Order: sequence, then structure tokens, then C-alpha cells
Amino acid sequence: MSEPALLSDALMLAGAFAFEMGEDGHLDPANRDALAHNLVEMPDMFSTAASDWEARLGPDDVRARRAALSRLTFVGARYKLDYVVRDGMGEHRHFREIAEAMACADGRATLIRGVLLDRTGEASRNAAIAWRARHDPLTRLPNRSCLDAAAVQLSALSIRTGVPAYLLRVRIGNWRRYVDTYGEEIGDQLLGEVGHRLRAASLAPDMAFRLGGADFAIGSLTGDLEDLATSLEILLGGQPVHTAMGALPLDIDIASVRLGALRDALDATRAVLEDDLDYGSRTPQSQPIDIDQLLRDDRITLAFQPIVHAKTGALHHYECLLRLRLPDGRIESAYKVILAAEQSGQVTQLDRRALDLALPFLKDDGDVRLALNVSAGTIADEAASAAYIASLTALGSDAARITIEMTETLALDDPALASSFAAAVRALGCAFAVDDFGSGHTSFRNLLAVEADSIKIDGSLVAGVATDENKQAFIRMMVDLAATFSVQTVAEMVEDHADAIVLARIGVDYLQGYYYGRPVPAPSWPRLSPDAKKTVET
Repeated sequence: MSEPALLSDALMLAGAFAFEMGEDGHLDPANRDALAHNLVEMPDMFSTAASDWEARLGPDDVRARRAALSRLTFVGARYKLDYVVRDGMGEHRHFREIAEAMACADGRATLIRGVLLDRTGEASRNAAIAWRARHDPLTRLPNRSCLDAAAVQLSALSIRTGVPAYLLRVRIGNWRRYVDTYGEEIGDQLLGEVGHRLRAASLAPDMAFRLGGADFAIGSLTGDLEDLATSLEILLGGQPVHTAMGALPLDIDIASVRLGALRDALDATRAVLEDDLDYGSRTPQSQPIDIDQLLRDDRITLAFQPIVHAKTGALHHYECLLRLRLPDGRIESAYKVILAAEQSGQVTQLDRRALDLALPFLKDDGDVRLALNVSAGTIADEAASAAYIASLTALGSDAARITIEMTETLALDDPALASSFAAAVRALGCAFAVDDFGSGHTSFRNLLAVEADSIKIDGSLVAGVATDENKQAFIRMMVDLAATFSVQTVAEMVEDHADAIVLARIGVDYLQGYYYGRPVPAPSWPRLSPDAKKTVET
């Protein structure tokens, strides 16, 4: 057997098919029959002419392939494409096409040689792994790792449509008693039935999740929370679950929280995940929140979350997050307070209090660097904005250790106003960051207008990035564009080792999330030695 034939057979055994292609785009496989067999075609009816091959691909894949071919303008130019091919049975197969220009004329390839790799099995395995990582196998509902992204999306929809969005934590109150009485198998059957009922009833954009045990979560864009909660009680508890032990009724407990601005959506998610909710009270903020009284009683405080260098894991700075001190001394998220302040027009007072609370930490530690969130309300209010800038001015050189974070929404809605505020604080030495980047529609043109030093990649794009090639591609694009404009990148909501490794490889500059540290009452990250500090400082 000749050497080319041996090579062709070896490639075929590996699920690969060598080919040549000329100017007409006709795909000429080295083993045409083998490729036909792979695609469940009759060899004598199998055509790989340009139009016939493209007919097997989707429109987006056709455009991507044509664009790749058009870039083969010199000998040695290469491309690598992944796309889906429809076989003779109408099934979809995943292929990778790798090719190189062997001859060119007039700026276009006249001879291309490459290989087609059948990656259907690998794609299926990867999809299964990704699905298992983000779903509960018993109920087939998304798991708790998906809740953050859903909350951010619902919050954005709520802001744009004006329809309230809520997260609800739903608990099967008598599930544990059934498990103790009848065993785990009956318990699993009950949970499976709850999952089935929630899947059948959830219509986009609403989503249902299993948090673990007998706890579920519902994210909903709805105008009436009371109607939603009542519907859930009827859906889950209105009919018993028929089991080998008889018909078992379900007791349903529901707690809820309203989603506010994008930045607060993640705090609301934490409250649901950590079960920091009041069951039996369906209306969030049923008691009016007196912002002035909270400020007078010093019940608004800060928590500090570390932001680290992606490649070294060394501390770069902390983000200052608002927290509420309860009468019994416990500390909880201030998302309810922030939402109430936004609705009452008092959010400027919270921004100012956050700055005042941060100042002692700057004075006590000459190395610490802090990031502070400034709301659109403060930037848009001429008096509040001037007072805020005056406080930063009074810091003198210490202002250089502060990063001001502004949400992407403001950069989108009023780039001129955002740019003016950004220029003022940057003139004092502060760094300026755009928060929640990627959650809306901010263009890099607006990013240039506000002259941001960094962008914070929205957590909905970061969570689960290690197993999501689409997220990887999107973040890589953002990182490359940011680097072009000398803008650094921070990835929020990094919660596991695999995501951290992938983000560092993509080129993200800094990482923030529970994997590196939860918000704490005072900066507590280990200090670097002077030599190490010189190594990682930018």
C-alpha cells in the first residue's frame, strides 16, 4: 500500500479526512468514500462541490467559513474552524476544519490542503459535562451555580421594561419528614415531581432552579408578586404526589426578594442562596426603610472583598461593599437599603457614607487600595457630584489609591455626563472603572469616551466560563479590545479554581469572587514583601 493511502487510512481511523480545495471551493477528499460513509451518504450520490457542502451548514457557519477562506491571501496562511454539518439522515455532526494555503495568486488561495476532524463524540461529551456542571440530575433543573447569571439578566430586563423582577426561595416544608418516614427513594420521587411541575410551568424569561435538599428558587419578571406566590402554592401544593406510599401532599414555604439595580442583583442572589429571607412575608420591604435613621444610627457599614492579580493571586485592591448592621449586631447585605434609597432618591447619601467609611482605612494603612461604587444618582446630581469630588480632593495624594466604579448603565445612558465625572476624578489621581461591563449594550466607543482605566466583566459572563466555549470566546474578545485601548480587565464572580485558571489564560488582568475571599469587615489579605510587591505591581 502506498504511503498516501496509509496516511489516508490512518486519518480515517482517527475520524479525520484529508482534502484539497481549489479556487472553485470544491472539497476534494483523499478518501471520498470514507467521508461519504461518515456522513451516511451513498458514495455515488455524495457531492462536495462548494454549494453542496455549504448546504449542509447553517448560515452563520457558512459566513464564518467564507470569511476564513478569504483570509488565505499568502502561502502558509491557515485557519481553524468548528462547525456543524448535517449528514444524510438529517442528524448534526460536529466537524473541525483545519487548512493551509499551498499556492496563491492575486491575493487569493488557488490550492488549499487541510483535514476535516469529526468531533461529534467529543462535542457530545463536552456538552454532557457542561450540562452536569450546571444542572441538578434528579430534577433536571439548573442548579445554584446558574442563579447569579439569571438574576442579573432578570434585573436588566426589569430596568428596561419597568416590570418588577423577583427571586423566590421555595421550600418543601414536609420533605424531610417524608424521607425519615419512607426513605430516600420516596424523597427523590417527590423532588423529581416538583422539578417536573416547575419545568412545565416556567415560561421564558422566568426560570426555576434547585438549590439543594428540598429548596428551590424561582426567578420571575412579574407585575404581581402575590399572584405569583399563590400560583406556586397551587402548582406545587395543590395536588399531592402519588407514590408507592400513597398520595403525599406537599407543604410549600415561600420567601422572596425584589431585584433592583444590576449591581444589587448579586446581593439579592446571595440572600436567596444563603437563605437570609423572611418566610411568610411575600412582599419585600413590607416595612418602610428609613434611610436617614439608619445613617444616624451608624447601621450602614462596609465589607471588603479582595481583587487579586490573575497570574499571581497577589492582592491588588479591595472593593468596598455596603452592608447593613441589624439591631442584634448581625451583618447582612444592604441590597434592600440600596433599592429603597434608589426609589426614594437618597442613594447619594449612601455613596457619600461609603466614602466617609473608607477614609479611615486609607489613613491607617498607607498601602491599601480601595474601589468605591458611585451611583448614577450621585453623578447626575450636580451638588452631590461636586461634594463627592470635594471629598476626594481633600485626600490629596491618597486619592491615587482609590478606584471609582461606575455602572455600565450610566455609560450607556449618558456617556457625556459619565465622561465629565470620570475626567474630574481621574484628574485627582483616582483610577476609573466601568462596572458590570457586558451586562448591557455599552460600546467600546463609550468606554473610550469615559476614559476608563479598567472594566469589570459582568459576573453573568464569568460564572462557569471553564466549561462554556462561547463565554470564553466573548471574554477573550473583550480582553483583546480592552488591551488595544490600554484598559485593564477585572472578572467578577470567580467562584472555582477551573474558572480562575481559564480566565488567567485568556488574559484577564484581575479576578474577584468567593474563590479568593468573601466580603469581610476589614481588609485582611496577607501583605506582600517589598520584593514581591515590585514584581506584581502594574
